[in-house]
Amino acid sequence: MKEDRGIRRFTARHIVNHSIMLVCFAGLVLTGMPQRYPAQTWAKAVVMLFGGVERVRFVHHWLGTIMSFQLVWHVIEILWLTVVRRVPMHMMPGLPDMRHFLHQIRFNLGVESTPPRLPRYGFAEKIEYLALIWGTALMVATGLVLLYPVRFSSVIGGEAILAAKAAHGGEAVLAFLAILTWHAYFVHVRHWNTSMFTGYLDEAAYAEEHALELQQIRRGEVPQPAPVRFWRVSVFAVMALVVVVGTGVLLYWVGAMATDITTVSR
Repeated sequence: MKEDRGIRRFTARHIVNHSIMLVCFAGLVLTGMPQRYPAQTWAKAVVMLFGGVERVRFVHHWLGTIMSFQLVWHVIEILWLTVVRRVPMHMMPGLPDMRHFLHQIRFNLGVESTPPRLPRYGFAEKIEYLALIWGTALMVATGLVLLYPVRFSSVIGGEAILAAKAAHGGEAVLAFLAILTWHAYFVHVRHWNTSMFTGYLDEAAYAEEHALELQQIRRGEVPQPAPVRFWRVSVFAVMALVVVVGTGVLLYWVGAMATDITTVSR
């Protein structure tokens, strides 16, 4: 929808989800890196600002818990949009993205005179989204293992705890560097894009970055969500229940051993 502020790109739901993720990610980096590099001067300073390592860990665990539940919510959200509303999975890559990628490479080398015309989400955004989902799932899984090492070592062995520690710390550094370089470049350097905060993107930027979708908008060809049908809602309810119950069972299992409160230092 075109308005004076630009073209509507994101809804309030997108903005809220992104804001929660932004706060959690920043807080997790701030409280996680000092635990990974405890001997560094800057790490000691951060710990002192929080009032000690126990408070750093407390904040880190709570932010990780919020991000974990946000991941579960996102899975349920995807189920609702795909099963009930039949909304296309714009963020999933396909063969056109490979063609757009190769076109972009040729354009960068000067072989093509114009850049590729991209849909609602380009190949770079899709790669970043998949990295976010994979990285979050990995961090949640390894974080649980480190939070309940005794519980998990009884099932997967003690070596897995050390592997989880290495994976958790390595993925944290990788994610931080990816946001600092990849995300910062495409959103803040290449173009100053505030649409994830305002919900709107000006038409000129839309024409340059998402020409195919802008063409659909101008033609009135934007796909509309399917009407709600009882049988689809029923299928969604069953699938969502499986996700919620599975999450509940996992939480009950890791918390069943009251004495398992030892946290492996990151």
